[in-house]
Amino acid sequence: ADLHTVRPWGSWYVAATSVQRTRVGRNVFFEWGFGVSWYNFKFENDDIFVSRTDNAVMFSTDTRDVDHIRSKLSATYLNASFVPLLDFGDHNRKTRIWDSYGSAFRMGIGPYVGYRIGSKSKMVYNDADGDRQREKNRDNFYLNNLRYGARLQVGFHATDFFVNYDFNDLFAENKGPKLNAVSFGVIF
Repeated sequence: ADLHTVRPWGSWYVAATSVQRTRVGRNVFFEWGFGVSWYNFKFENDDIFVSRTDNAVMFSTDTRDVDHIRSKLSATYLNASFVPLLDFGDHNRKTRIWDSYGSAFRMGIGPYVGYRIGSKSKMVYNDADGDRQREKNRDNFYLNNLRYGARLQVGFHATDFFVNYDFNDLFAENKGPKLNAVSFGVIF
């Protein structure tokens, strides 16, 4: 496996977004929003050290004689999204968990864009004395400042499921591995 391979279930994506809904037809709406999101890429191998040289981001194995616990790369983005949505319940707003009405199916696909406002690497390990140590490094790691892609959203009642696919590479051209971020989850 490549040194930059991530754990699918140890990595996560979290977002806090304010979403508005605008009606454009009987069952057609635009959901648009602004927010902040965090990518947390946890590496498959706990001994991966991420660094930046003058030319590229480097993924290397930490050879120190310590008990490695975890290693990750995180990035924070400000985002905007615009998702045309078919809502067969024809409600002006998305049903909330506490609402007693609305259980119709809805689905949509649309674009999003984000701007990176921060990123860091982190390695956690126990040293020779058994003490937990954390090494953090704030850097851009040649991550692209801009991310953009498509969001597929499907919902029923108060719950939506989504898949985001970043069209652009995670890292700047010729500065890191050619990777596109994919995230999925649940919206309440």
